[in-house]
Amino acid sequence: MISRQTITHPFNRGDYVVGAPTPPRWAADCPPGDGEASLQEGVVRVPEAVVAELRAAAAAVHTARDEVVRRTRDWWAGTSIGETDGRPATPEAVVVEAADEEQVAAVVRICAAHRVPLTVSAGRSNVLGAALPVSGGVVLDVCRLDRILSFDAESMIVEVQAGMFGDLFEKELQEVHGATAGHWPSAFAISTVGGWAACRGAGQLSTRYGKIEDMVVGLDVVLPDGSSASFGTHPRAAVGPDLRQLFIGSEGTLGVITRLRLRTHRLPAYASGLAYGFATFADGLDACREILQRGATPRCCAFTTRTRAAPISASRTPACC
Repeated sequence: MISRQTITHPFNRGDYVVGAPTPPRWAADCPPGDGEASLQEGVVRVPEAVVAELRAAAAAVHTARDEVVRRTRDWWAGTSIGETDGRPATPEAVVVEAADEEQVAAVVRICAAHRVPLTVSAGRSNVLGAALPVSGGVVLDVCRLDRILSFDAESMIVEVQAGMFGDLFEKELQEVHGATAGHWPSAFAISTVGGWAACRGAGQLSTRYGKIEDMVVGLDVVLPDGSSASFGTHPRAAVGPDLRQLFIGSEGTLGVITRLRLRTHRLPAYASGLAYGFATFADGLDACREILQRGATPRCCAFTTRTRAAPISASRTPACC
């Protein structure tokens, strides 16, 4: 599989919502229940006066219980356990949609001033509950920040807003600019570029292109007091600590990522795949190590095993590179 196939072969056979969060599979047959919250404790409720401030500062605000439940559901098994038993995971919250970076900053300032918990949310593809408002408060939805802002054909650096979904990001890169980011996580089309950085994600092609921290040249962040900061304004620097790494993998705890500058690559026109069988696990592992140490750096180098009962066969052994 190569980068080009991310748009020629629909992700998950096209069975997902394009450009918006995709509800988990169980949600289709599970309307919001009316039981007690299954994952919230010590809830901080947002006063009506603060809700009014949020309505004046943001693009949309949602307070209805069922709407909040739908807009906070994620793909974590822990969420589904309570939800399918009639106990919504996190029904007590206010969901706020921001349309641009100024609105993000305004919402953060309001929450900071009133000491209201703030949880950043985007694709909600996470499988560990990291974007759930377990303490209530405000959920900041950044999915409206969904555009590529610029592309530099000389440096191959793209600037993109944090709420752009992966499939649309890669599609525009390939079709308009003839480039690829090379980042293809398992939740590729139901996650956002900002989420990739916030969660320090890896992709199926990371052997060749690296993980997300290898791709981020710079990022803009709204800090907890509502002020804004920009890190990595140049592709390379030789002074001071790399402050970008504070926010890559911080999962929204240190600030809200609003835009990113990523290193891209020319879209490859050709690729081939090879598969080999090995007598032992150690032999296969040694072969993968040898490939990488010789500098071949294939886009994907995977080594898997199969049951002991199956015969050793190069055509049947699922070890590929």
